[in-house]
Amino acid sequence: MKNSEQQGNNTGKTRPRRLNGIVILVLIVTGLAIVSYKPSIARIHCNDEVLKSNPEVIMLGTWWCPYCYQARRYLTDNNISYCEYDIERSAEGERLFNEVNGQVIPVLLIDKYMISGFDEARLENLLHKIREAS
Repeated sequence: MKNSEQQGNNTGKTRPRRLNGIVILVLIVTGLAIVSYKPSIARIHCNDEVLKSNPEVIMLGTWWCPYCYQARRYLTDNNISYCEYDIERSAEGERLFNEVNGQVIPVLLIDKYMISGFDEARLENLLHKIREAS
């Protein structure tokens, strides 16, 4: 009799373990989603009206690129005027990317200079140099 009672108790204990595992998995997934959340940043597409305002930076990138996101965030947070061509969705963006022999994204076009990839220090130095020369 004891064996059947013990077996019954063991069966009852495995169900909560499974539920605990599912709860832990849900908590881990939720935690990862919260940690990796990136607020969206309004993209400023290069069009005739924006280009007439002579933005300081023209960015060639894509919507999915994490370095493009970092560049967008930096430019927005520092009130640097810019516009962006999506090289996958814009014929003009693709043309410019090919024209400058782009190898990585983002490509930042600043005056007559180009930065491949996002490097905050290089961007700051270049903008400072151009602003001083003006």
